[in-house]
Amino acid sequence: MQDGVLTTAGVLAGLSGAVSSHSQVLLAALASTAAGALSMGAGAYLGTNAETEVLRSELDRARQEIQQQPYVAQEALLAQLEKEGLSREAGYRVVRLLSTSTKTLVTTAEQKVFGLTGSMLGNAALDGVIMGIAFALGALVPLVPYMLISAARPALFAALGTTAVTLFTVGYFQGWLARRPRLSSGLRFLAIAMGAAAAGYLIGLAISPMGGTAG
Repeated sequence: MQDGVLTTAGVLAGLSGAVSSHSQVLLAALASTAAGALSMGAGAYLGTNAETEVLRSELDRARQEIQQQPYVAQEALLAQLEKEGLSREAGYRVVRLLSTSTKTLVTTAEQKVFGLTGSMLGNAALDGVIMGIAFALGALVPLVPYMLISAARPALFAALGTTAVTLFTVGYFQGWLARRPRLSSGLRFLAIAMGAAAAGYLIGLAISPMGGTAG
């Protein structure tokens, strides 16, 4: 979500430095939001899909190896249980009990020996939809005040203000979750956001054919 907030705030600031028309800036920001949401969604889908294919291949290989060579898997599982603190005798009893069910042995060996589990398989379509929606919702933070105010410069200040408050809150909450200094975490997010917006505005001024008379 914060990607949508930062990206859209940067676009608004950059375009406000290059274009004097409020409607043109808004239209371009809306187009950027749509493109960004689709791009983020597609990227999340492709990334999760690739990871899932690799993981599924690794799971299939691990299962085949365990089923073809159960004694090797049992010995590897016993060694892993010993590393985790069980005595060899106790580990042997556990492995022997697990071996009474091929499915249980395979599942346990996947987790303990290969570090794999079927629950790691992601849902590419769901990840893509969530990422796209999150980006779009984040983009609304600076867009809504910009749409509600018709004057370009006050609209930009309002958009940056809501962006600053939102990102500070996100940073503060992240600091709380991570049990780190909340104020410094919020200020770090705020500094990054304002830095990106200022850079975007200055770039807009630099490329503006009007030589900085926007607004």
